[in-house]
Amino acid sequence: MKSHNFPSRLTAKFAALLSCTTMTMIATTTVAIAQTTQPKASSRIFNIKGELVGTATFIQTPVGVKVDLKVQNLAQGEHMVHLHEKGKCDAPKFQTSGDHFDPKDVDDDEEDSTHLHHKHEAGKHKPAGDLPNIIVKQDGNGSLTAILPKLTLGSGKNSLLKHGGTSIIIHAGANGKSTIPNVDYKTRIACGIIKP
Repeated sequence: MKSHNFPSRLTAKFAALLSCTTMTMIATTTVAIAQTTQPKASSRIFNIKGELVGTATFIQTPVGVKVDLKVQNLAQGEHMVHLHEKGKCDAPKFQTSGDHFDPKDVDDDEEDSTHLHHKHEAGKHKPAGDLPNIIVKQDGNGSLTAILPKLTLGSGKNSLLKHGGTSIIIHAGANGKSTIPNVDYKTRIACGIIKP
């Protein structure tokens, strides 16, 4: 009697094992697909001579856009880094990148522009595309990682991939101090267009 049940038990165990293995494979594949479909963008950053001085990657997360920036061959010290409203980087001044990328949210739209202007001047308003300053070491290298909670890589006015694009700008210095002699700290020294 027991010998007749053995094949059916073995078959049942095999079927259960196969089912578990299939479920694990499906779950793993689903996670892999979710990770690969996560919106991403990148930028190659060039100085005024057209030399590559950095790269930035942008990944959509549930809490905003994660930015990873790596630079090389820059002057030692602290540099401001901002995302700008246009996807253009015409050297030598990079003025074609426009102003800071700062799409207005609902609350900002309800305030008048004069109030916003004074608020920005007073240092209370931080544009949505402003990153922390990057510290460049003596060897010319530096890196930073930050989350920009008000921005997205999806659709809409807050998207870094909006019509016309956006860019990333690195300045000569920060906090009133330049890293380059006889150059104003606000001077735009490097620029990269953000692309999907």
